[in-house]
Amino acid sequence: MTTLEAENADFSFVHFTDTHIMVGERAQGSKLVSQMDTAKALEHVIQAINTLDPKPAFAVLGGDLVSPDLLDQSKVWTADDYEPSYRLLKQVLTPLTCPAYMLLGNHDHREAFHRVMQTDASRPECAHYYSFDHQGHHFIALDSLVPGEPGGSIDAVQLEWLRADLARHADRATVVFVHHHLWPIGVRWMDGMRLKNADELEALLRSHPQLQWVICGHVHQDQHIERDGLTQLTSAATSFQISKVSQTPKLFTGPPSFRLVHVKGDSLSTRVIHLHHNQPDEF
Repeated sequence: MTTLEAENADFSFVHFTDTHIMVGERAQGSKLVSQMDTAKALEHVIQAINTLDPKPAFAVLGGDLVSPDLLDQSKVWTADDYEPSYRLLKQVLTPLTCPAYMLLGNHDHREAFHRVMQTDASRPECAHYYSFDHQGHHFIALDSLVPGEPGGSIDAVQLEWLRADLARHADRATVVFVHHHLWPIGVRWMDGMRLKNADELEALLRSHPQLQWVICGHVHQDQHIERDGLTQLTSAATSFQISKVSQTPKLFTGPPSFRLVHVKGDSLSTRVIHLHHNQPDEF
């Protein structure tokens, strides 16, 4: 059952992810970060989003908002170390002309995020999950960050919150956003870093038929996988991309990308927009 508002819905939103803003001292010999200006790439994406017609109703940032830890992986990065990266992210996002909803990924730092973004979290270390509505549709943002781990998990407290939230909105078509992917994408090294309790989350999602779409980041590539009525979308990154075929890490410096989703009634259609970029550098 859907609401009349949802039946008449006609709007779009964007999902962009893995912005990987980095401020800090770079370690010697780090080829990965020496070739990237992730803030400039994000600026180009925001400019492109602002020119969309019709204008998107909102944007969702899919996690790995910042990653100063990639500058020097031998260092233990504190909340204080992370803050400059979040401040730069906040600055770069300023021209965005639609509301922005943010998720956390494995490279993020909860305390620094809450400090800079001035969320209403009661404790700086608490998980960042929530839901919101637009034109009769329901949207859920989950927090899969496990500090110090490349893979993700949805903890028991968050799962119970999700169960209750889905039950309260059983009459609304629902989309879930989470940084880590549930299902393997066919890239071995990346699939070793997906959601650890994906089966548990999937079972919960499937128990609520109003939910048919899960949109993820993390993998730096666009994929569309359907299984028995449930769809997992992953979006290419604004920062750098990951090879879809190499079974060992192979990264490319571009092109900056984002996903555009059009909602009409209870149906969603989507495409990934890759911005013009010179021949990608492989590293």
